Amino acid sequence: MKPIEIKNLKFGYTKDRLILDDVSLSFEPDTITSVLGPNGSGKTTMLKLILGLMKPASGEIHILGTEIKEIPLRERAKLLAYVPQKHNAVFDYKVLDVCAMGRAAYSGVFSSASKKDLEIAMESLDKMRIAHLAEKPYTQISGGEQQMVLIARALAQQAKILILDEPVTGLDYGNQIRLLKTLRDLAKEGITCIKTTHYPEHALWTSGHAVFMRNGKLLASGKTSDIVNSENLRAIYDTEIKVISRPIDQNSVSTCVPLF
Repeated sequence: MKPIEIKNLKFGYTKDRLILDDVSLSFEPDTITSVLGPNGSGKTTMLKLILGLMKPASGEIHILGTEIKEIPLRERAKLLAYVPQKHNAVFDYKVLDVCAMGRAAYSGVFSSASKKDLEIAMESLDKMRIAHLAEKPYTQISGGEQQMVLIARALAQQAKILILDEPVTGLDYGNQIRLLKTLRDLAKEGITCIKTTHYPEHALWTSGHAVFMRNGKLLASGKTSDIVNSENLRAIYDTEIKVISRPIDQNSVSTCVPLF
């Protein structure tokens, strides 16, 4: 059973301009899928439709075989965890309390976090290597640290599917690499990870599968090693990018090099 299947998905704010135009796609289980494409290609819109945050004009979305509109919100939160691209902090909650909010699907929105909830939240912070921030006010840490907390909050949700919209936004290079490694470890643990990204090299480094979108249409999907190539990158981004592979420590490592 596929974690997520979308069929003939269409969405637009007006009838004259579709943001998503007849997209059909399925995501593979227990792996990382990177969704790539230029700004305005429909990546974030597709994620929000999958999460049920917006309703499609037409088409179907199935989560683990069940159409999304048939899944109650609380049960949906146990299946899908979401890390948005941007988040405006308002209240001066402690980092641990923000992370524990990921347990709301289990304890209720207005219930206090239980001892177990706090333990799971702390474990999630530790997995993201930010346990030292637990007692700090969320509004007084850096934007990059806030992003790491939101990812920890999603992990505390213990959902089967983790959806991230450009998760490396605001992270320094070291934290970007640590995040990618964490996602790879989660996929090995049986969690399906779906992320949008502007970095095709990140897809090459970590993703089992990739999806290319442009102007609301699906252009390609499949194994990352098959479709993240120089030809497709040129078609998507209108620029010359060379994909090169080199042996490093008995492994073949691929990355992207722009041709200026």
